[in-house]
Amino acid sequence: RIEAKVYAYNVLSVNSLRRNGFQQEGVLRQAKLYDGQRWDILVFSILEDEMAVQRREEEGVKAVTFSDVLKDPDNVELNFDYARTLVAQGDLKGASATLERMLLNNPELAQVRLFYAIVLYRLDSLDEAERELKSISGLPMPDSLRKEIQGYLDRISFRKKLTRFSASLSFGFAYDSNRNAAPRSGDVLFIDIPLEVSDNQREHSDKSFLSIGSLRVRHDLGYQEKHEVFAGLSFYRQDDLHLNDQSLQSYAFDAGGTYKSDWVNVTLQPTHTRIRLADQSYYEATGGRFRLDKKVDKSFEVYAEYGGVYENFRGITTSPTSVDRIGGRQDFRVGMNWTLMLTLQLNFEYDYIRKNTRESYVAYDGYQLQGNLTYLMDGGQFLLISASGERDVYDDADPFVSAMRRRDTIMRWRGTYGAPLGFFADLASGDAGTLPDYIADITFTGAVEWLDSASILPNYDYSNLRAQFLVTKRWDF
Repeated sequence: RIEAKVYAYNVLSVNSLRRNGFQQEGVLRQAKLYDGQRWDILVFSILEDEMAVQRREEEGVKAVTFSDVLKDPDNVELNFDYARTLVAQGDLKGASATLERMLLNNPELAQVRLFYAIVLYRLDSLDEAERELKSISGLPMPDSLRKEIQGYLDRISFRKKLTRFSASLSFGFAYDSNRNAAPRSGDVLFIDIPLEVSDNQREHSDKSFLSIGSLRVRHDLGYQEKHEVFAGLSFYRQDDLHLNDQSLQSYAFDAGGTYKSDWVNVTLQPTHTRIRLADQSYYEATGGRFRLDKKVDKSFEVYAEYGGVYENFRGITTSPTSVDRIGGRQDFRVGMNWTLMLTLQLNFEYDYIRKNTRESYVAYDGYQLQGNLTYLMDGGQFLLISASGERDVYDDADPFVSAMRRRDTIMRWRGTYGAPLGFFADLASGDAGTLPDYIADITFTGAVEWLDSASILPNYDYSNLRAQFLVTKRWDF
């Protein structure tokens, strides 16, 4: 048996309970004093067998269409369901117009006003969303709902700042089945003669500890179009448990700006990256990217990007020939983002890579196709799925390996699931607000990746299975 109590003036909640099979059991007359007036509290309940019947009925429920609304235009619940249907379809402006029309006819609909405020927030109409949220914050409501409203008000206050900072810290561990990228055949070519690899060059699995950090700042230049400048620092460290020569640290800095207009957004972003491998300075790259973003309609966006860096490799103990790879790298990328609904987005992109080097046998042309799916779920859960394929064709043969030019086909599949710790705690306890906020918003992510590099030369033919788990804390200020 589930029981619900609702104030008599909250017509939408009353109708929602009745529509979902709840039956009114009684009235607590004039039990609530609000704004100088006493209100009845209505008591509803539903039994387990009634819920089973309701679930069977809901299996046949369809989305509300505009034709349905035209048949009964004064039906508040029908209009509200239509607005929610539009939101599910990604039509936020249509939903906003429907909700605004409802509030013009009846401005006292608190539930509609709250939903309207959330839609305005998603449309980036922050002033209007803030006004609507403040107008209902004084109404009687559950503490959980009041907390949600305050959360939106806090986010609006943050987004209205001209200068915004964000920082994050992540810690976790990873497992690699072939950490040293050893050839799957167990053989390598030396001037076209197959040789069996030594024991320390064979496939080795390993575990590693991960630590990741970032600090970013964005400044709105104060224009109506919201042009902005930005800068960021990031740090990545992977400490392998056994293969110390694979441990690495990466440091990256970027800065730049975005010019925004109704036709296209233009971003220019200089970058600088350094990598240490096996506790030795290994790699340094300086360059940048130039990007154009065009929003075609409310659900479809296209972009084009050029990136160029000069890569400087240093010969280290475990890789003395790395200096042969010194040279420029250029990336030409085009892609699209398709928002099927507010909780589901697809991304596809094609990338052409040109790598120039000191020695031509490590210079190559690369062609990559990638697809990504992002799915958002209740409770802050999310699912990320990506798949990519890359074809690399090298300029010349390596005389110390083979007379054949190297050609690789690299396939990569990755799946990531994440959710706040508060979601897992509430799920286990069956109650909301189990953890304090500063712990509940820490995000757990788990990822599995399969990489398969198929090469005509056995030296570079390998595969690796990687599992990674992280907890991440983020601050916005």
